[in-house]
Amino acid sequence: MSSLSLLWGSVVHRPYVYAFLTCFLVFAVRHLGVRRMLLFWLPTHLVAFACEYSSTRNGFPFGPYRYFDDTRGQELWISNVPFFDSLSFVFLSYFSFVLASALVGDVARPVSRAIPWIGGVLMTILDVVIDPVALQGEKWFLGRIYDYPYRGFYFGVTAANFAGWFFLGFVSQALFQLLRSAFGWARAPLPPTGRLFVLGCFGVYAGIFLFNLTMTVIIGDHRLAMASAIVTAGTLAAIGLGLRQRSLRRAPDLPSGAGGA
Repeated sequence: MSSLSLLWGSVVHRPYVYAFLTCFLVFAVRHLGVRRMLLFWLPTHLVAFACEYSSTRNGFPFGPYRYFDDTRGQELWISNVPFFDSLSFVFLSYFSFVLASALVGDVARPVSRAIPWIGGVLMTILDVVIDPVALQGEKWFLGRIYDYPYRGFYFGVTAANFAGWFFLGFVSQALFQLLRSAFGWARAPLPPTGRLFVLGCFGVYAGIFLFNLTMTVIIGDHRLAMASAIVTAGTLAAIGLGLRQRSLRRAPDLPSGAGGA
């Protein structure tokens, strides 16, 4: 099969991934402009693939695991890693990055050294809800994707996996800050963003939680659903309170039709 056919197979098999990726494109182009959006996307995707490729061979940084290739020939794979998996980290890292920037105080000037640390934590918390239900993908339309050589402490997910998510979130966001400072065109000021933009990003971040929580309820894992609901509610409440205190009180709304450079 051609690469385009396999890529289309990825869309058919993983429509939720491409729905969230579309959200990334809409928000990131508005926030960063096309070139800086690509400056976030491409390095993050490459780093994510490198982490997946490395972990399936030597265990760094997610710990050892393996992918089942049941869908090889139906969707796009790069070596032994399904394309959609490393692609997902692009929007997961971006929305964590925006919320971290808002919590620090200014989405239009995401230069604080604290942002990758906070963003890495926000991305890792997403995984607390994502991976336990993804590990049971054969019970829903995700399918059997991967497994660990041993059962992890949190509903089968290992501590190393969570550490790897933080590592990837931190590295991808710090790398974007570094690349922005390295190129004159990328250092140009970002267009101002208002409270509606931040609320939209918060909504997508919440949507990632709620999609995975919904799948957990559908497969009937009530213990995991309860734990994921507590994580989701607590995280969204904490972020919402932080945004209210730091960003939303000060950020002006933009007039209709304002766009990024």
